[in-house]
Order: sequence, then structure tokens, then C-alpha cells
Amino acid sequence: MTIYRFRVKSEYDPTSLWRDIAVGGDRTLDELQTVLNHAVGLNQDHLWFFGTDQDYWDSDVQYKGPEEIEQSAGGLMRGGEEYNASETTIGQMARQLDLDECDRICYLFDYGDEWRFYAILKEIDETESSDKAPEVVNENGDPVEQYGLPDEGW
Repeated sequence: MTIYRFRVKSEYDPTSLWRDIAVGGDRTLDELQTVLNHAVGLNQDHLWFFGTDQDYWDSDVQYKGPEEIEQSAGGLMRGGEEYNASETTIGQMARQLDLDECDRICYLFDYGDEWRFYAILKEIDETESSDKAPEVVNENGDPVEQYGLPDEGW
């Protein structure tokens, strides 16, 4: 019975754009990613991963979307371990990475545009149900515009 509360911040504007997301330990990283994307204004049409390194691509561990796992054995991993985010629960990730409060993970969405976010584990609450669906519980800032308007010359 564990709930994890993450403060997700945009790497490019961490004080203006952030979301607090509470999620049960039995829910998957894929579920967390879906709520995170919706909360910050991103769609679901690109590859993505959660990782461990603030340099993102250098993460020793990557939790990837199921589409990438299915499409290519090994994906774009530069070494290390990769896991299917639709089969990995928040609790499993927390144990694998030995996450404590104030630890951080990274999230990279769209390998071309590289939307970069990081999530700080703000709280571990062992008094609530572990099957709690991911939910935005606090927020600041407007969602991003994933696809800006085309240039005037188009």
C-alpha cells in the first residue's frame, strides 16, 4: 500500500511549468506517462523513456514505451538495462532504482524534439491504496505547445 508523489518539471522552464502527480505503486510507468503527457500538453505519438541520468541519453537504466520495445530489440540504448514501461510498476521502478524522497528520474519524450522533464520524488505515502490511478494533484504554468504555428512563409 504505497502512493508516490512526483513533482514533474520542465527542464527548460522548471519554475514556471510543473505538475505534482500522485500514483499508486501498483500502476505502470506507461500509465504515469500518459497522465504526465496530457498534463503538460504533449500527445502520445512519439517514442519516450524514463531514465536515471540528468544527461538523459546516458541513463544506465531506461523504461521505454511498449511501442519501442516491440519495434526494435535494444532500441536506441547505448548500454545498460532497458525495461518495458507497460510491464513495470512504479513500485518496481522505485525498488530497482532504490528511490528515496528527493531523488530524481528523467523523462524524455520525442527523440527528435527532445521534450525533457524530470520528476523529483516528493513523498512516499504508505497509508493509501497502491492501485491509485495517476492523478495531477497540483500544478503551475500553462501546458506546452507541442506543435507551434508554421512560419509565415509556408
